[in-house]
Amino acid sequence: MNIDIRQAQQADLPYIYDICLRTGLSGKDASSAVSDKYMIGQYFAAPYIYYEIDLCFAVTGDYKPMGYIVGTSNSSAFYSWMNLNWLPQIRCIYPDKMPAASDFESFVINIIHKDCHLDEFLKDYPAHLHIDLLPQLQGKGVGKKLMSEFINKLKLKGSTGLHLSVGEKNLKAIKFYKKSGFCHLFSKSSAVFMGIKF
Repeated sequence: MNIDIRQAQQADLPYIYDICLRTGLSGKDASSAVSDKYMIGQYFAAPYIYYEIDLCFAVTGDYKPMGYIVGTSNSSAFYSWMNLNWLPQIRCIYPDKMPAASDFESFVINIIHKDCHLDEFLKDYPAHLHIDLLPQLQGKGVGKKLMSEFINKLKLKGSTGLHLSVGEKNLKAIKFYKKSGFCHLFSKSSAVFMGIKF
């Protein structure tokens, strides 16, 4: 398989939505847990393509997007934009009284209807990311290369720290982040928050 990493573009969005769906349940396929295949990507992936696309990268396998990393260098500014510009749009698609197909879908609908908030650790870890790879690309060093590309771009933009959240059951991802230099910041509900300083 010919694997390549390149700058993401808006034309990648159909693939990004699909990848987000197929890895959305703590790294596993969430297709059976949601009634709308775009729902997860609407919150966790697509807004970054519109907000700070120069920090978004796609990884292709035989020229087709099969993974991505998206994020922002300034979470505070991103959250303000998200609350004002993005969330109102997707709340129209997924109203808060929408019947949920599963507990997971109920969780996603719930976070869509809450404004993104700021946390104390943003001062030390101002950037954040989401990274997802289809199983075919996992275990090939692709995630490490994507992370390196993203962090190098962050450094060029003057960022000094990066955080992320991961489901506590996603042990494979937690192991990967630890190997990438991330440390445990805190746990909340079923999520683990991790960070790295540059």
